[in-house]
Amino acid sequence: MVSARAEAQPAPAAQWRASISTVAVLGTLALGAIALLVIYPVLILVANSFQVGTFGQATHLGLDNWSTALSSPRVWNALQNTVTLSIARQAIGLVVGVLVAWLLARTDLPGKYWLEFGFWVAVFLPTLTVTLGWIMVFDSFNGLANQLWQWLFQVKGPFNIFSWWGIVWVHLVTGTIPLKVMLLTPAFRNMDATLEEASHAAGAGLWTTFRRVIVPVVTPTVLVVLLLGTIRSFEAFEIELVLGYEANIDVYSTLIYRQATSSPPQYGVATVLSILILAILLPIIVWQQRYSARHAVATITSKYRNQPRRLRTWRWPVFGVISGMVLIMTALPVVLVVLGTFMSVFGMFNVRDPWTLKSWQTVLHDVNFLNALWNSVVIAAATALVAMSAFGFIAYLIVRTRFAGRSALDFLVWLPSTLPGIVMGLGYLYLFLGTPFLRPIYGTAAILVIVAALGSITLTTQVLKTNLRQLGAELEEASAASGASWWHTLRHVVVPLMAPSLAVVGVLAFSAAARATSQVALLATHTTQPLSILQLNLLTDNNFEAASVIGVFILVLTVGVAIVARLLGLRLGPEMS
Repeated sequence: MVSARAEAQPAPAAQWRASISTVAVLGTLALGAIALLVIYPVLILVANSFQVGTFGQATHLGLDNWSTALSSPRVWNALQNTVTLSIARQAIGLVVGVLVAWLLARTDLPGKYWLEFGFWVAVFLPTLTVTLGWIMVFDSFNGLANQLWQWLFQVKGPFNIFSWWGIVWVHLVTGTIPLKVMLLTPAFRNMDATLEEASHAAGAGLWTTFRRVIVPVVTPTVLVVLLLGTIRSFEAFEIELVLGYEANIDVYSTLIYRQATSSPPQYGVATVLSILILAILLPIIVWQQRYSARHAVATITSKYRNQPRRLRTWRWPVFGVISGMVLIMTALPVVLVVLGTFMSVFGMFNVRDPWTLKSWQTVLHDVNFLNALWNSVVIAAATALVAMSAFGFIAYLIVRTRFAGRSALDFLVWLPSTLPGIVMGLGYLYLFLGTPFLRPIYGTAAILVIVAALGSITLTTQVLKTNLRQLGAELEEASAASGASWWHTLRHVVVPLMAPSLAVVGVLAFSAAARATSQVALLATHTTQPLSILQLNLLTDNNFEAASVIGVFILVLTVGVAIVARLLGLRLGPEMS
């Protein structure tokens, strides 16, 4: 009983702590603020789904919104597309991700740490910018792949990026496969090699060992990654909006966007769609949480060994395949987008005088671009500061204090990662327009900072919590014993110790905010729109030349900042050796 009660307490991070009143006040304020910004918008969505009437005019309670939505073939088609696209992405991505992660973690593949870093870079690439590159490759009229096919076989090429499979492909190479590789590689790396050696000693081959030993051991981790990937699939927005329009393919997120931005806005149907998708996701979220808690498998034991498996004659061929995947996911679309910025007609290499600086000149002299660039820098920088300060303090409350509501705070911090950005954007729209003391914030950059920060709160807080748990409490206790106040110790002891992790969190939050689209799509106005929304508007207007120029700037703000931070020594991705 004594040990159980001791384990229930937070890590021995200073029994001195701040006074109960200080921790209680600060913790309650943090808990209330996060609850207001996470739970309250969802409750508002539920309530407004029963409000019937034109937005801005008198409404009444009723079920008209629900009957309209549930009787609309367009709504059911959007939900069907959402589910089928998600299943296709996750099925293909999981098979490829598991195999690549195992090769990177458990074999003697040459350059595996740099290859792993390449997948990490692919995760950071801005989605819309990469999509532009793939449009240049697989456009049904001018795509390079179709031109090559026609040159080789003298028939029209079969590829069309503006299609169901085009959407699946772009998702696979921009996020689904790279993210799975990033998450699964550490799990494979931490698995005890004696299990594989025992299988090999029993006469099992490489494929049999992989299928009968390795996969069952990491199945709990694989299922968690699969569930998280499914939730992420339901958040998809910008790729479907750009590539699905021509083929009349809507998913629930794009349909919500079209309903909310129509004239007049159809907020009632959009709200019902949001509630329906949350109802679909909720059982998945609950099951994922319970499964994660009950099926943790210890793969590192006292006899742990990580002996790489020899690929022998397959070593260099496999290296070529994995290197090709990394180049296809990173270098190819980036190079094509940069080339597209200098083209008179995007993707048309066979026109007369294909190269020009006109797109750069037009964009750089456009007041809307300069305003959007400034907005992006301000929003991303402010989001980074919020992440480092506010989320750092929240992580400290959860790990280093006895605040009674720390478990609830920890849950609320995790929750935004499971809620689709477009759904939360609609909830925030209702929140900031319908709450009197928050209404003055609407139409300002502050609302975009708040939303962008909440979009990265889960990842950044988890990074900081992990760092705090790794730090001993001796220095804090020594500071308290010398008579220093809690506030003085926090500023002069805890913060300096957390400085490297805070810097990492700042870079992660900056990059995420600079490329955020779905979270801010319904909240950005003409004067506050960042580069990501300007690029989205240009793409939907088929102005690919200007959109590619915008994409280069977003690329610099996201990947550029992350790579510079990495070169300065911050551990943002996999370890290099």
